[in-house]
Amino acid sequence: MNKRLNILRAKMKQEKIEAFIINNKANRYYLSQFTGTDGQLLITQNQQYIIADGRYFEQLKIQSPDFEVIDNQMQMTKTLVDLIMENNFETVGIEADEMTVSEYLELAQTKCTLVAMHNIIEEQRMIKVTSEKEKIQKAGQIADQTFNHIVEYIQPGMTEKQVAAEIDQYGMKIGATAPAFETIVASGKRSALPHGHASEKVIQNNEMIILDFGFEYEHYFSDITRTIGLGEVSNKLKHVYDVTLAAQKIAIEACCAGRAVNEIDQLARDYITDAGFGDNFLHGTGHGLGLTVHEYPLLNQNTDVKMQPHMTFTVEPGIYLEQVGGVRIEDDVWLDNNGHPVVMTHASKEWRQI
Repeated sequence: MNKRLNILRAKMKQEKIEAFIINNKANRYYLSQFTGTDGQLLITQNQQYIIADGRYFEQLKIQSPDFEVIDNQMQMTKTLVDLIMENNFETVGIEADEMTVSEYLELAQTKCTLVAMHNIIEEQRMIKVTSEKEKIQKAGQIADQTFNHIVEYIQPGMTEKQVAAEIDQYGMKIGATAPAFETIVASGKRSALPHGHASEKVIQNNEMIILDFGFEYEHYFSDITRTIGLGEVSNKLKHVYDVTLAAQKIAIEACCAGRAVNEIDQLARDYITDAGFGDNFLHGTGHGLGLTVHEYPLLNQNTDVKMQPHMTFTVEPGIYLEQVGGVRIEDDVWLDNNGHPVVMTHASKEWRQI
């Protein structure tokens, strides 16, 4: 943890920030290992505080012994204001995408300069140490095994919710801490919904089914999508599948250290566009993966972050034909020591008709 704090402090020094307030849960855990549901960090060049209430004092002794605990007496922002004023901090960094307006207005009363920061810790989290990569890989193995189970389990006449429940329960049974997010099972025409969460729809024969799910393992996440045919599906949808899979393979193979992530998105997008489905690719090509399912950076047209060794992210192009059906194929990828892509999820993604 000290190395992580030292990196943050060096960035704070560059930005001329005396103190930094952290209320993003994943960032808080990353720096302190504190897993409580309520608490904030205040980091300075010489001290690190956790502001929390008495519910967490015993927990903090175990998880965050190097932090000084400040009792907020259930008044978080007031305690932060008092701490800032007591230390006469003139410049305080805040997580601009996390702080509420009411918190900001109350902190502004201190007369200190509040400096909006974006992704300062997320940039650190982007690069994974070996233990982090191994946990993501384990979460991916659980997802792989779950997919292999579900293709044997699923039958016509089941509802999407039944299948989603089986995915979640099976993953937990074989070692997951929790499902990563609300599992997506979208069948038939509903597979054209990129985030078609499981419904009461009955799955019929001769339908395309998108299965998008993942698992948490020791605070780290996997995220995988497979698309299968239950019975015969149209040649058009099979063609869409082939195009999506080819685009995904092209994108993964192109990943390397030094390449901008928007170039990866463009390669997948160009291939799909050349095949005639550019208007049907409705989202980015992927996203960072780690302590949250969707983390920095996004692999889309607007992000020019350069890839680096030890990044973990997803690659997930999709094509969605309204009132017909859709396809998405997603894998978790790690860049090795040489900056080359290693796919961490291995469930079969060749066309599968069951």
